[in-house]
Amino acid sequence: MSVDDTRLGEDEYKFAKNIRNRFGTLEGIKNVNDISSDIGAFTSNPPIQAIYSIGEFVFLFFDGGCKYRRPLNPDSTWVVLYGGGTMDRSAEIFVQAVPASTQNFLRKETQVAGASLELDMETSVQKTVAAIIVQDGINQPKIIEISGGAATDRSAKTYTEWSDGTYTSREYIPIGKQMAFFNNKLFIVSPDGTEIYHSVSGRPMDFVVPITTAGNKINADETIGGAPATSYTVGYNMITALSVLNNEALFVSTAGGSYAVSLDYTMTVFAEPMFKKQYLFTANSINQHSFVDLLGDFAFIDPEGLRSFNAVMQSKNEGRNSVFSLKVARLFKDVVQDTRKCAAIVFDDYALFACNTIFGHGILVFDTLTKQFVSFDQLTDDNNSNIGPIMNFAKVETNNKRELFAITHGTTTNSGDPAYKCVKLYEGTNFATAYVETKAFCTNDTRVEQKPQELRLLFSKVQSASSVTATQRVNDETTPDTSAGSQAKTLAAQATPITFPVTLATVWSGPKQIQNLLYNFQGGQQGWKVSYALKWTNGINLSNIQLQTRDITPMNPMLSQAYVS
Repeated sequence: MSVDDTRLGEDEYKFAKNIRNRFGTLEGIKNVNDISSDIGAFTSNPPIQAIYSIGEFVFLFFDGGCKYRRPLNPDSTWVVLYGGGTMDRSAEIFVQAVPASTQNFLRKETQVAGASLELDMETSVQKTVAAIIVQDGINQPKIIEISGGAATDRSAKTYTEWSDGTYTSREYIPIGKQMAFFNNKLFIVSPDGTEIYHSVSGRPMDFVVPITTAGNKINADETIGGAPATSYTVGYNMITALSVLNNEALFVSTAGGSYAVSLDYTMTVFAEPMFKKQYLFTANSINQHSFVDLLGDFAFIDPEGLRSFNAVMQSKNEGRNSVFSLKVARLFKDVVQDTRKCAAIVFDDYALFACNTIFGHGILVFDTLTKQFVSFDQLTDDNNSNIGPIMNFAKVETNNKRELFAITHGTTTNSGDPAYKCVKLYEGTNFATAYVETKAFCTNDTRVEQKPQELRLLFSKVQSASSVTATQRVNDETTPDTSAGSQAKTLAAQATPITFPVTLATVWSGPKQIQNLLYNFQGGQQGWKVSYALKWTNGINLSNIQLQTRDITPMNPMLSQAYVS
C-alpha cells in the first residue's frame, strides 16, 4: 500500500482480507469458533478481563474471578478456580509464570545495611515453587500452582507475613501491574505505573531486598524495607509495557517513549544490581499485550500504528519509518488506537496484530517466514456475527496440537455495554469470505490505454460449492453494473470420491479440483489502468489470474478530451 498499484510486482496485490499466501496460492481461512457459551458465567455478560495460557492450561479472567481448562483434553471443561469478585471486577489483569527459587540460603549483610552481602550456607530458607502470579494493581496478587493436572490458588503473602523470626516464611510479592521475569529476577510495575520493583536474584517471589546483618527486614514499614525501597524509575510517565529483549535488557515502554533497561552488576545495593537506561525512541507500546518478537526483531502497536526495531543494533530510528510497517502505513492514517482494543501474538509463524484501521478493527497478518504482510482479517463466527475488537490473545502449542484463543470486546448490547466473547480463532466450521484487490494492470506507457476484454481466474482445491465475484475498476473507478462491472459466478460442489471408513494416508483425488472461470468485461470502459476486486467463499485457493485487454492509442486520451480544455 506504499506505492501506486501500477508499480506492484506480478506476485503482489494491493490489499486482501481473510487470506494466506505462503504456498504460492491465495487460500481462504476458517471462521471463528465462539466458545462463550461453553464457559458459563458468574453473572450475565460479565466483563472479560484477560486470557492467558501457561503450557497446556488456558486461564480466563472475568468479573473478578477465574476459570481454566486444558484444551488438549477433549473431556476437559472450564473449571472455576476462584469466584467472581475475588479480585477487582473490571481492572486489567496481568499474569506472569515464574520458576521455583534457585537461591535458598539466608542472605546477610556482612557489616551494616547496604554494605557487602554474604550467604549463610548453614541456614536454609523457604524454597518457593514454580507458580503463576496474577495482578490487578489493586488487590494482593493471586498465586496459581499446577499439580496433577489441576490448578489451585491462594493469595500471595504480604510484606508483614515475611517473617524475621523464622526462615520458613520468606515470600512477599507487592501489589502491581505489568510483570516480566528476566535474568533470574521478577520485575513488577507499581500500582501507579511509574516504578519498577525487582525481586531478590534467584527468588522471584521474595521482594525483601534490603536486609540486616542478621538477615532480617531493615524496617517494619514496607515503603522503607519492602519493594519500594529499591525500586527504579525511567521517568515520570506511566509505564505501558514491560518485556524482555534479546540483548540482555528490559524493554520499558512509557507514554513518553521507550527505553532499554539493563542490569549493572558493577554497582550493587544489598548485592542486587543497579540499572542502566538507554533511550530508544518516542514511540511506545500501546499496552502489555501488543509487543512481539519477530525472529530477532521486535514489533509493537503504538497509538498511531505499528513500529519495529532491532534491539541488538539499538537503532534509534522510529520503527514507523522502517520497511516493516511502510507497506501498511496507509491503514493507520488518522486512526488512533484504543489501549483496551489492541493485542499481538505470533502463531503458526504469523505475527497477528489486532488493531484499528481505516477499515475498522481487525487482525493485520505478517508472515514471519516470507517477511511480508499478507492479509487483514475481519472475522465472523459461523453465524456471520462480527466478533468485535480483540483485547487479548492466548495460544496453546504442543507436539500434538495448536490452538489460538482470544477475548473480544464484542458488539454493543441494548443496554450499551459491550458483549464480551471468548473465541477460538481459525477453527470455525465454515470459511470466512476471502477478498483481494489486484495490482493495476497497464503498459506503463502513458500513450496507451486498455480496453478490457476478459478475465480468467484459476482456482484449485475446489472441494465445495463457492461463489466468486469479480468487480472491475478502470482508472480507480468501479465499472457500473449497467456495463457488467460486477459479475458473480458459482463453482459447483464436487462429490467426495472417498468411501468411509478410510485407511490413512488417503489422498483426495476427486474430479475438477482445478476449475477455470471466465468473465466477459467487453462492455466496460477503457482507461490507462485496469484492476479487479475479487471475492470468494468456502476456502478455495486462487492460483492464477489472467487478464486480456486491447491496446488503444488515441491521439488525445478520452478523459483528457472530456475534462481538459
